[in-house]
Amino acid sequence: MDLEMVDRIFRVIPDIVFCVKDADRVYRAANPAFAHRLGLISEELVIGRRAEELFPQELASVYQRQDEEVLLRGREFTDRLELITNRDGSLGWYLASKFLLKDEAGLVTGLVSISRDLDTPSVGDLKMAGLRRVVDWVHDHMDEEITVQSLAKIAGMKAAHLERRVKRVFKMSVGQFVRKVRIELAAQLLRDTELGIAEIALRCGYSEQSSLTRQFKSAVGCPPGEFRKRLGAV
Repeated sequence: MDLEMVDRIFRVIPDIVFCVKDADRVYRAANPAFAHRLGLISEELVIGRRAEELFPQELASVYQRQDEEVLLRGREFTDRLELITNRDGSLGWYLASKFLLKDEAGLVTGLVSISRDLDTPSVGDLKMAGLRRVVDWVHDHMDEEITVQSLAKIAGMKAAHLERRVKRVFKMSVGQFVRKVRIELAAQLLRDTELGIAEIALRCGYSEQSSLTRQFKSAVGCPPGEFRKRLGAV
């Protein structure tokens, strides 16, 4: 892989955060969007440092676990849905991917990380794509089982057609979109209510608390109880 060429390409794509780490998890390349997400004036301030030197402890721990998953176990991943807290305190959704880097002898030399911001489509975009009714139905029926087939029926189109439209507008699959809405609602209830986690799980469409905990931790980096404690400490 010609990293110099790859770096030049991602340097001009504003909504893609790109970086390269060596086998010791040290940043060796990053694009301006990466620096912007961190609130830094230049990506040069990233080079030679590790995640724990740049991100809050809870995020750095998530990234360290991911890096070890890739570097030590060879478990690359693509388009993993993640919810993180931005520097201004707002919540942001991203699709993250990480891939191994190897030399000509097949030895692991590092990894490439790509993260894409998921902007919320406008009402006009949803109407144009015929998705407004689907989105409203998902939000109004979080405590029910939701399938691609049921949403396709509501939209009046075939399941494959719905998948293509959702992918085009939301940059994610139908399943990822439903999961995103569920986790957003869970985060809101954890923040704004004193409901127990088991009750929150039911309201968000999870038949068991363990299912919510597993998906919440995968997206946010910590279980619901820990997320609520962190909010209380702010």
